[in-house]
Amino acid sequence: MKKEITLILTVMVVLVLVACSSLTSAEKAERQVKRAQAVEQALAARHYRVSVDMMYPRRGKAKNVSSDYGLEVRGDTLVSYLPYFGRAYNVPYGGGKGLNFTETFTEYHSRKLSNSATQVLIKVKNEEDVYNFILEIFDNGSASIDMNSRERESINYSGNIELPDN
Repeated sequence: MKKEITLILTVMVVLVLVACSSLTSAEKAERQVKRAQAVEQALAARHYRVSVDMMYPRRGKAKNVSSDYGLEVRGDTLVSYLPYFGRAYNVPYGGGKGLNFTETFTEYHSRKLSNSATQVLIKVKNEEDVYNFILEIFDNGSASIDMNSRERESINYSGNIELPDN
């Protein structure tokens, strides 16, 4: 009798969990389409932020990023707050600003790739260096950043796009 009650309770719990399961495939597809549209609109408006969670220096191991690091595009301005590990060739005494600056970009090009991603090329110049950022932003919100400059070794980052509140 005790085994039957346990079996019945187990079956009921499983049925409740299955009934309360996550979204249906149609709901998931709808969310993916909405997310892709929101990403596309943010890129078209040039108003988005890529928050970084991993960095990949050219030398050494990949590192988790635990702070509020990211790269933000606001119209014609780039706000860079990124950590840097790597070789610096010719920088001001003390390291200078590094990759922490706010500047108007000199070039901005965006093109849709065939793999449900958009590639954004941004060129920024400040008093220390000339930076080229290559962003690859996917429709699901994941993103990667490649940074190349004249005075520093290149570095890569990965993270997710944060969309502005509507």
